[in-house]
Amino acid sequence: MKKASKRFLPVYLIAAAALLLSFIALHAYAQRESHRVQVFTWDAVHQTMPGEGSRTPCINMSIPSDMQWTDEDNHALTPAGAQYDFVLYYDPGRKIRDWSVQLTFQEQPVIDSSWNGTYEISGNTITFTPDPNTDYMKFGVPFRFGAVMYGREMLQLQSYVLTGVLEVSMQSLPLYHVLTALSVIWAVLFASTAISYERVRRLEAQRERDHPMISQSITTFTNFIDAKDPYTKGHSLRVAAYSEELARRLGYEGDALKNIYYEALLHDAGKIGIPDAILRKPGRLTREEYETIKTHTTIGSEILKNFTAIPEICDGAHYHHERWDGKGYPEGLSATQIPRNARIICVADSYDAMSSHRSYRAPIPEEKILSELRNNSGSQFDPDIVPVMLDMIGDGFKKKVREQYGAETAMP
Repeated sequence: MKKASKRFLPVYLIAAAALLLSFIALHAYAQRESHRVQVFTWDAVHQTMPGEGSRTPCINMSIPSDMQWTDEDNHALTPAGAQYDFVLYYDPGRKIRDWSVQLTFQEQPVIDSSWNGTYEISGNTITFTPDPNTDYMKFGVPFRFGAVMYGREMLQLQSYVLTGVLEVSMQSLPLYHVLTALSVIWAVLFASTAISYERVRRLEAQRERDHPMISQSITTFTNFIDAKDPYTKGHSLRVAAYSEELARRLGYEGDALKNIYYEALLHDAGKIGIPDAILRKPGRLTREEYETIKTHTTIGSEILKNFTAIPEICDGAHYHHERWDGKGYPEGLSATQIPRNARIICVADSYDAMSSHRSYRAPIPEEKILSELRNNSGSQFDPDIVPVMLDMIGDGFKKKVREQYGAETAMP
């Protein structure tokens, strides 16, 4: 899981960076499109704004009846005064900013006062610019402005031109929703991966905490096994060391190496159930006694079957006396039918047995052991494992094991 997380984390980071850059690019595109000035017009002849429909900006002008008067004393040339109220309706689904509106009347007006903005007069046209705090028009919200104006007669709105920047938001673009959906998918996948990683990390941490206790328990049990026969003291530890090194040279790593080490440590677990008189018998065994000895494979498998902390740990006990040619026991399996760990343990077990003291013989000379391994490669032993064992013997690994775990070496 740690390797997987190291492999996939860069992928998640690259995907996140790609999404972020896409959002930035989309925002830049929206900003660029927003700076295209849009012009909306209306005049008294057409009454509507061509090509825009009912959702475009429109301006309504009203003159309250009680807010009309004539003032010839102060405005002799333009006596018709009134309060002109304008309402700008804007609902195209997009915001407009930096806007102004040009209002054209049938004659030149005179402005007495105004609100919500400022006016400039040019002939019959006045240009209204909203106050700075109101120049960002929200769609669906009417904007009200007005002025007290005078004319020779009541003013009539002839046309207007609304100019502004129509803002394009990212949310209005289809690609925004695609990127949002991809972001949600990224977040869900990242969260699920992180949760899975955390669970595995906790399990691994727990396993690391449990490992010393498991190791000590297995080693203690192994000592009980070897104590049954003083001639085989250290045998299980040496077989485990040989098996682990064989596995390493065959490409095993990590947990696989740990597992085969423990599997080899317990390969003779079934000897607990064999009578001492048979285990320690100094001479050759009778047929019946040999059959009893053979049961240590099935006894060991039965003892270990519920030990689930290490996967397939009972395979070493059950199958380490199977032969490549199918003439072994207890199942009579052959070649690759035999679990690979058991084939490795078989070679390691046989080598240590031949090179150690037994109640009925001294250690076999090294040259004869090498000859036995070569001669039985492909019959008793896996032919792919024997050359690795021979290399181990040749480069002195056996000496390291014997120095660490004791026991007499083979006679030269």
